[in-house]
Amino acid sequence: MKALFIILNHESHFHDLLKEFGKANITGGTIVDTQGLAASQAEYTPELGMNYFRLFLNQGRPYNKTIFLVLDEERLEIAKNCVRKVVGDINLENVGIMFTVDVTSFEGLTK
Repeated sequence: MKALFIILNHESHFHDLLKEFGKANITGGTIVDTQGLAASQAEYTPELGMNYFRLFLNQGRPYNKTIFLVLDEERLEIAKNCVRKVVGDINLENVGIMFTVDVTSFEGLTK
């Protein structure tokens, strides 16, 4: 099992991804509203000279959506392909990030 973390910077990607997950029968994840470290630093540490930078971060949207799912290998690839289909090239600046973490133990998940 793997935990897939997806951090999306654009609300339109978020809504479209939820629809795409629905089509692929990807369910059972958790969604958290998050904020990037640079955006927080710009807001709370003006002595770093980053306040002007805040305007360019996330194109005025300081918050992100973080989705995490625990999936087997087959479902993991389906979910990752859904992300790729919706966001396009996630490696472009200000799109988001996606990564996995091995899950060696869990309780409370149902099939």
